[in-house]
Amino acid sequence: MYQYTGCGLENVFLKNGYTIKDTPYGKAISIDDIEGLHRAIALDILRQKTPMDGQQFRFLRKEQDLTQAELAAILGVSEQTVAAWEKQKKEPVQVMADISMRAYYMAHMQAQQAQQVFPSNAEKPVDAFSFEHDDTGWLPKAA
Repeated sequence: MYQYTGCGLENVFLKNGYTIKDTPYGKAISIDDIEGLHRAIALDILRQKTPMDGQQFRFLRKEQDLTQAELAAILGVSEQTVAAWEKQKKEPVQVMADISMRAYYMAHMQAQQAQQVFPSNAEKPVDAFSFEHDDTGWLPKAA
């Protein structure tokens, strides 16, 4: 079993899905589908019935590529407040911070899924939209 601390959490252990390689500089670890692993870690944090701690809060912030200042602006608190929550490491963050982070992360995940389902590759604004109906319902079609 491998303790995966590279995510910033001390309590993540991998039973498989990784390879240990010898290099000229020592042992190196290669993790399969690291994005999928981080998504699974985040969803596990969201499913917990106990308040998240500072490490988990920081992990979710970093998974959204947010700085402490950006998250502070979103939550309407100071950057120092976000830093204080994250410094608590193993202590629970404030209830409203916990609830807000869970909600914001879920919205972030939904936005990512929408981008995968509906990628934006239009090079110029679309003047008209065309739709067709079939047995499955209405579907967008190229104009």
